Amino acid sequence: MSQSASFSSDHIPDISDFYPEKWTIKFVNEGAANLVFEVRLPPSPPSTTGSHANGHSDIFHGHLLRVPKAGAKTFPYPELLQYWDSTITPLFPPENLVQHQLVKLGQSPSKVITILDELLSKAESGRRKDFRGTRVLPDAQYGMLIEDMRSRNPSDYFVEFKPKWLSSSPSQRTRCRNCAREAYRDHLDPSHHKAHRLGILCPLDFIACRSNRGSLENVLKHIVPASASPSHRNHLADWLRTNSLLPLLQQAQAKHDPSQGVNLELAMTLRDCSLFLRISTPQDGTGQPTRIEAKLADLDKKNAAKKKKHWEELERDLVEGGFYEGKEQPREETDCLLERAAN
Repeated sequence: MSQSASFSSDHIPDISDFYPEKWTIKFVNEGAANLVFEVRLPPSPPSTTGSHANGHSDIFHGHLLRVPKAGAKTFPYPELLQYWDSTITPLFPPENLVQHQLVKLGQSPSKVITILDELLSKAESGRRKDFRGTRVLPDAQYGMLIEDMRSRNPSDYFVEFKPKWLSSSPSQRTRCRNCAREAYRDHLDPSHHKAHRLGILCPLDFIACRSNRGSLENVLKHIVPASASPSHRNHLADWLRTNSLLPLLQQAQAKHDPSQGVNLELAMTLRDCSLFLRISTPQDGTGQPTRIEAKLADLDKKNAAKKKKHWEELERDLVEGGFYEGKEQPREETDCLLERAAN
């Protein structure tokens, strides 16, 4: 479904043609750079047999609308999609990636953006405090339709997590990079309680849980809510023990090591992605097996020129401060798999 940014703009659908003033819209989520909405079109007149204004079927079905946020210093969406096509898609099978499609937001001033901003103003109280007041980039020309991985039916189960740094540190170190960074953060902020320090999941457990029961239980404890049914928990445990996606991500991370300074933007992108997992159990008595879909998301191109200095300074602080070896003073306690194995 991914649509290359090199395509002519004539081939990119313009969602302002779908009468946005008649949309039913829900604000779904946001990050520092993007906003995500659920859009539903009004029912089609009988004469159109399921099509809408310009002859297209419901373009939003099974997708969410992502738009850029004002003030975020990120790359334009066509450039992000071009990066996705050229750099990300060769690394993973298409069934393991949340798919994207570029769409136009209409002529400026865009009525699509106006309507989305109006919804944001009404949703302020439910937004994160540091995101309140932010709006859609006013002159944005493009949005993206992204595959909706949320539960489709009441019997479905959805979980999202960040795998982070899946490769272990050099053998002489007793903490992985992620746990070393958490120890550094706690060192800078002594107000953090011990429960916070030990409540951080070590990413190495994601790989170790294939053969280590303790790591498997640790992962399940962190990513499975109490509301999950025993059946969903068991299906997720089976997936964690047998999946090929996390080892594939680990291999990609190992191949693109930020310490080597080559393609730093890809190295950091692979360590900051999200994994969406949906477990679908048929309830229609057909006897169809449970289906598990696992897909990577949040693989946008990083601004290496902007973040390179921060990344390098943080790595220097971790090394010089002894956080990889657990030699910082006072010593911070973590739940790193390497520390557990050493004790």
